[in-house]
Amino acid sequence: MDQWSITALGMGTVFLSLILLSLILSLFPFIFRKPEKKRAEPAPLPELHSTAPAVRQAAPGPSAELIAVIAAAVAAASGQAPGAFRIASVTPASSSGGFNTPVWGHADRASRPDTHR
Repeated sequence: MDQWSITALGMGTVFLSLILLSLILSLFPFIFRKPEKKRAEPAPLPELHSTAPAVRQAAPGPSAELIAVIAAAVAAASGQAPGAFRIASVTPASSSGGFNTPVWGHADRASRPDTHR
C-alpha cells in the first residue's frame, strides 16, 4: 500500500468511528429515559384573605441595616472599633464620563495626579 491509501484508510476509519459514536450517543435519551409518572390534578389552593394593615413606605435614603453594614465593613477594613468613627452621610457613587468604572478605579486615578482624567 502506498502512503496515500494508508492516509485515506486511517482518516476513513476515524470518521466512521466518529459517526458511529455520534449515533450511539443520539440513542442515549431513548435508552436511559425514565418513565414519566402520571400525576393527579393538584388540589386548588385556598383563597387567602389578608387582615394585616397596609405596609407604609420607607423613607427615602439608606436604611439602618445598610448603615450598620457599612460601619461594620469600615471597621473591619480599618481595624478600628465601630465606635471609633461616625458615618456622616451615605450617598451612592456616581460614574463620571458615562463609563462603567468601578469606585476603586476612581480612587486609583485620584491618588495618581500624573495621569490624565
